[in-house]
Amino acid sequence: MSNNNKSRSDKAKISKKHKTTFRIFAVIFIIIMIICFTIAYKQGWLKFKIEIIPTETISPEQSQPIPSEQPSETASVEPQPSETPIQTPEILPGYTKINTLYKLTDYLDYLLSHDKGQYGLIYYNYTTNDTIQIQDQELYVAASSTKVPMVMYVFHAAKEGLISLDTEIEYIESDFEYGTGIIYKGQFGDKYTVKTLCEYSLMYSDNCAINMLIRTCGEWNMVNYMNSLGATVDYLWKRWKTCPYDLSLYYKELKRLTEEDPEYYGCILDWLYDTTVGNWLSAKSVLPHDIVVASKIGVNNELLTLNDTILVYAKDTYILSYCSCYMDSVEESSEVLKKISLAIFEYVQNGYSVVEWDGSSDKVQ
Repeated sequence: MSNNNKSRSDKAKISKKHKTTFRIFAVIFIIIMIICFTIAYKQGWLKFKIEIIPTETISPEQSQPIPSEQPSETASVEPQPSETPIQTPEILPGYTKINTLYKLTDYLDYLLSHDKGQYGLIYYNYTTNDTIQIQDQELYVAASSTKVPMVMYVFHAAKEGLISLDTEIEYIESDFEYGTGIIYKGQFGDKYTVKTLCEYSLMYSDNCAINMLIRTCGEWNMVNYMNSLGATVDYLWKRWKTCPYDLSLYYKELKRLTEEDPEYYGCILDWLYDTTVGNWLSAKSVLPHDIVVASKIGVNNELLTLNDTILVYAKDTYILSYCSCYMDSVEESSEVLKKISLAIFEYVQNGYSVVEWDGSSDKVQ
């Protein structure tokens, strides 16, 4: 064999050997890669996302995202309409929707801001502890509104053994006072038990009955009791004056006493529930008849006085105490009181009230 042929043969053998080695390494590499991909897939290191591109053309109107049936945690869920949707009242021009305590306070302040007369109130909600106080510690003519704490004192004195509710008291000439009530229509010498006098004083706002109780128990004792409850106005020293703040205190104490001893004090609240004296002027006259309301109104037509305190058992239990005097007429004050009472009740019951008011703070003419 020539040297040239031998050289070509050697080169062929080397090339064949290299190709075989390359194939072996390639196979080994592929096997290693397959093993690595298998391990990676099983460990969840590899995630594949397949995106299918539609062949048809989508217009911009059709390209809006389609909401899924199960929204993500970050997606906002639109409220589904109920079978009986809540009706939002249409607010007409000149009317305002009151849905905050701040706005309610502004409205009540507007109603009380008359050019003539003196007006004040206090509102207290037992459930929320919301309180509104507007000129609630100014001096107002008491009228009959203080009959409530006076009767409370009588029951207190009876419980302390200072008097008996069954004691009979004779009606005498000095007890006479014209006005509301029953006793003044009777005869001097008629006798009534202390408890009956208490009932007449609250149920019928009987002036003769409260005079008989004052004569029997002592007016100073009654006033000292009122002051012991935290009254800011001394009824006698201030010449038969009171204020909304004090009147609300008496009702708070009466509610507490009744809850503590319903068999003994419960009748006092019952009389205040059942009274019909001055109902057409009162705060409860605009409230639904199925709402339980304890109330005591005080009216003095000569001094142009209208006071009213109510304990209302609505969605929340609350007290409204209102005093007014020196205005143009009792009827005018009554209209103010009714607007106040209805606005507060609707706010408590519904969470809002719609009132005829443009939102201004100008004084009522």
